Amino acid sequence: MEEQRERARAAGAYQRVEITPKGLAAYFSYLNIPPTNFVGYESLKHKSVIIAPEKLLLGAKPNVVLDSTPFYAEMGGQVGDTGEIRGPMGCFSVTNTIRVPPGIIVHQGEVVEGNLLAGDEVEAEVDRERRLDIARNHTATHLLQFALRQVLGMHVQQRGSLVAPDQFRFDFSHLTAVKKEEIQEVQRIVNEKIRQNLRVYDEDVPYKKAVGEGAIALFDEKYGDVVRVVKIGEPAISAELCGGTHVASTGEVGFIHIIGESSIGAGLRRIEAVTGRGAEAFIDERLSDLREIGQIVETSRAEIESVVLPRMDRTISKLSSLVTERDKERTRVQTLERELAKKEAESLLSQAEVVNGVTVLTARVPSLPMQSLREMSDFLRDRLKSVVVVLGTVYEDKPAFLAAVTPD
Repeated sequence: MEEQRERARAAGAYQRVEITPKGLAAYFSYLNIPPTNFVGYESLKHKSVIIAPEKLLLGAKPNVVLDSTPFYAEMGGQVGDTGEIRGPMGCFSVTNTIRVPPGIIVHQGEVVEGNLLAGDEVEAEVDRERRLDIARNHTATHLLQFALRQVLGMHVQQRGSLVAPDQFRFDFSHLTAVKKEEIQEVQRIVNEKIRQNLRVYDEDVPYKKAVGEGAIALFDEKYGDVVRVVKIGEPAISAELCGGTHVASTGEVGFIHIIGESSIGAGLRRIEAVTGRGAEAFIDERLSDLREIGQIVETSRAEIESVVLPRMDRTISKLSSLVTERDKERTRVQTLERELAKKEAESLLSQAEVVNGVTVLTARVPSLPMQSLREMSDFLRDRLKSVVVVLGTVYEDKPAFLAAVTPD
């Protein structure tokens, strides 16, 4: 009923629902618009045809759909492309690109010249320099994950990312703060692989084969039977399931500089970094700041480096020690939670029931975070071999449920 109401509202008032992806999906479903053919891996300029809307008038800010497009739609942490769509009588400036079900790529922006009509043959052109900046940062995230696993251990897994033109951030699993020396080693490894100018290429392979050969997949992502695997190097030093855009070789990344590392939650860390033109701008800005500081305090750059910066480093070191102690305390709490979860799971084994020939275990457990519920379910599945497990708890005043099954 809700879907039907969305369709009715969309059909009657396109302007009212155009800003919501759900409304757009309902509207395009009503128009029977098929998924968009994405050609942006091969080309940044492509001749296409406008499918929707019917009219694009000067000054309007519609959501434009083409039958095929080189514009990458925001997905997997990578931001959407920008650029222009030019027709015989007008121009549409694309300020963002999004994706709505079932795979329709939507170009958002404004008509800046003349008018355009559905059915017009147009030329869609992506902002090349911006796309290359994004591609440098995206390839750098793959190199960064490779380096983190080399330095911190193979337990490191990506938990999220944002790949923008000016910088990128990379979230990953790790229980303790990353030491300054470890960050420096990670950065050194990435820059070494950049200088080696390794080939970056993609392959379409069956999902099971890709994972079986060691390709890294995001833990919460849904994949089809055939997946795109982005590899770096021959033989590959990195292989990840990825639909994003990348440079052709690591040398195009230019240089990476890590500008920050922090905690974003229990067992989760975040690295922020810049590459290419972003790294150049960042370093120029820092050197300019250093010169200005020298002028203000009437001292030389050498004195700043020998006196001021060491004092700053000592202050940062003290702050880092405080953060380390906080992380240690968090680790102790997590250890206690894991022990409690294991004991609670052992006590639940006898509560399993058989329902229609299937072993089922349902229980409300003490207040524990979701990670502890996952560990409990893993323990119960391992011990009971064939079971459906449903656990519930209230953690930090919020109800949480977890359902898990064994492979059979």
